[in-house]
Amino acid sequence: MDGRYVFRRCIPTDTIDIANVAPGEILQRDWSFRINMPPELQEELDSGEFDPRNILHGVDGELYDEDGNFLAAVNEWQAQMSFETADYQAATQWVIWGITTGYSFTLTLKETVVNDMLLIKILNGFKKGEQLPDLNFTGVLRSHKK
Repeated sequence: MDGRYVFRRCIPTDTIDIANVAPGEILQRDWSFRINMPPELQEELDSGEFDPRNILHGVDGELYDEDGNFLAAVNEWQAQMSFETADYQAATQWVIWGITTGYSFTLTLKETVVNDMLLIKILNGFKKGEQLPDLNFTGVLRSHKK
């Protein structure tokens, strides 16, 4: 009744809030990543018994660097797949076909900031003139009804 998704070779993309502070609020940071490997479904959602209303709340995702070092705990995340399509019209045909020419995956997550390990890893890489690190994200959906 669980689902486990693993996304490898994630690199940051778009704009990232380094700090977005409001009095009395929990410090959170939104991230967007491009996923450079197809996702792995290590445990697929059980068909029929899994009720999405019963998903446990708490830390449902973890982000690691390429060496397996823990960087961030994640409560909210979303993964999406996008397709690129080109038009093709064969000679003498009226129908214009759509042909898939590629696809991409994106991951967005909201980190509750307990430490700055993820941000430090990226900023230290810039200081040293290194490329962005490849990050790995594991998202788990667990039903509290077993």
